[in-house]
Amino acid sequence: MDFLTGAKAYEADMRAFFEDLHQYPEPSHGEVRTNARVRDMLTREGIELLCPADNITIAIVRGAKPGKTVGMRFDTDALQMQELTDLPYKSKRDGLMHGCGHDAHTTVGVYTAKLLHEHRAELAGTYKIIFQPAEEGERGAQEVIATHLVDDVDAFYGLHVWSTYPTGTLHATPGGVCAGPDMFKVVIHGRGGHGAMPELCVDPIAAGAAVVQSLQHIPSRFISPMQSVVVTVGSFQAGTRCNIIAQDAVLEGTLRSFDDDVHKTLHETFRRVINDVCHAHGCTAEIEINEIAGIVINDARLARLANEAAAALVPPEKIQPQIPSMLGDDFAEYRRIAPCCYVQAGMYAPEKGCCHAHHHGLFKVDEDVLPLCCAWMAESAVRAAQD
Repeated sequence: MDFLTGAKAYEADMRAFFEDLHQYPEPSHGEVRTNARVRDMLTREGIELLCPADNITIAIVRGAKPGKTVGMRFDTDALQMQELTDLPYKSKRDGLMHGCGHDAHTTVGVYTAKLLHEHRAELAGTYKIIFQPAEEGERGAQEVIATHLVDDVDAFYGLHVWSTYPTGTLHATPGGVCAGPDMFKVVIHGRGGHGAMPELCVDPIAAGAAVVQSLQHIPSRFISPMQSVVVTVGSFQAGTRCNIIAQDAVLEGTLRSFDDDVHKTLHETFRRVINDVCHAHGCTAEIEINEIAGIVINDARLARLANEAAAALVPPEKIQPQIPSMLGDDFAEYRRIAPCCYVQAGMYAPEKGCCHAHHHGLFKVDEDVLPLCCAWMAESAVRAAQD
């Protein structure tokens, strides 16, 4: 089965589908048009579909021979951000953009399903192509898992195009590759009043400023330098006027860790530092930590199969290791069911304008990598189904 030649035959259609998705981005939990387009494309091919919700689609390709069931996750949601490119297919929806490549992933999912369906008479096993909503910190993987439609999967692959790796490189390394992301909200309660009489007030802004400073000591003084931790306060909201001491201050941000024990220590220290600092300032704090997903850990066998599949598609110098990242992905949640492997395809190509980071307003996908991504996913899944 020559999946790469087959994928290249779809290239023009693939680009058109990708560019259509890019023009009509949808936020987490609102990916209805995207799923309608996916269903339309796959229904025309006679591919079996499971549609448990308007924004969840699972395509099924059944091989003619017995084998394992392999799931492939493709996320579909866009970001609430303004596109700054001048692409002819730029977003038509103000304040929404596919700034992370999920439109590329959805496209790869559709055409991977088509490739596998074309070769179903030669295949062993069953393939579930999962179009997942709400990856951007909104528990989309958990929603898919809750349908129980992937309970029978023996192995999962997930793909992400990656803006920092050279275009056309393929990356699959065993072990941890993405951190476990937590989101937090801290409400600091003080006692408001007139800005000219601070002695009669308890200032939550002063306490909040001290909290922000103190939290930076967690990675540097409370966690071993041999461990990776991120503590970021991304939002600080308080006050309404220059001569009013606020009643409350609200801090929001993210915690990231790469080890389960470190994760526990991070939470404990985070709560203690906030409570101690607030107490010293005469304030109290409400602390909410939302654990979005676990750590993405690649199964050694699936990573090996992905690299063997890559070797069938590209020269050896194009097969490169993954660099672990403090970014998170709810693909980690599928490990509750079966071993997983999260692979990345490079698409850094400055000469094409593909040189901006994910979540940047000028982010651009190198469309030339789409056929290669399809072939790699199909080849990896087939090997996993019969291994």
